Amino acid sequence: MGFLDALLGKGKLPKPKPDRLFAISTAYVTLNTNLNLKAEGAGICFKPLEASRFATAEIELRELLQQSFKETNTQYSIKKDSFGYTWVVLNDPEFEGLVSTLYMVSETLAENDFGEQLLCAVFKFRDDSEVFWIYNFKQAAFYPFAPLPDKKRNSSYEFRLRSIMEKELPVEKEVERWYPLWDIPV
Repeated sequence: MGFLDALLGKGKLPKPKPDRLFAISTAYVTLNTNLNLKAEGAGICFKPLEASRFATAEIELRELLQQSFKETNTQYSIKKDSFGYTWVVLNDPEFEGLVSTLYMVSETLAENDFGEQLLCAVFKFRDDSEVFWIYNFKQAAFYPFAPLPDKKRNSSYEFRLRSIMEKELPVEKEVERWYPLWDIPV
């Protein structure tokens, strides 16, 4: 980015770093054994474009998901949320299958020059309540999200999760970037 771009407020978005998604694979042992969190699915969210190249990438993505289903039995569905974003929602009894398939989706979009359209990957867990680990592609970091009824969040639980998991996951250090995602379709 040059001086004039900085002056005019024009900047490039950071490139997504989907490789960091794999950090949750090793962290899953701690999440499961120490925190008694059981995986209940995952999803990836991206902003679709009205372009023929993007439509071609979506077709390729669907074909890869169908092939993945045949090989690994990872179930998938594609949904639109109320904001117009597209979600690929996954279910697989093997946690590694969820992570690998999310990585495949992100890589397919990136290879087709749509990596900037990736917003987040979400991993849903449950103990007595519901908790999500959200991977923000723009920041290349995870953060916990523990929703409560009436669009409130359990912040103390989120901070506890951070303190336990920050040695195993690249956790977003700036708490103001822990954006709540309400009505996650996972």
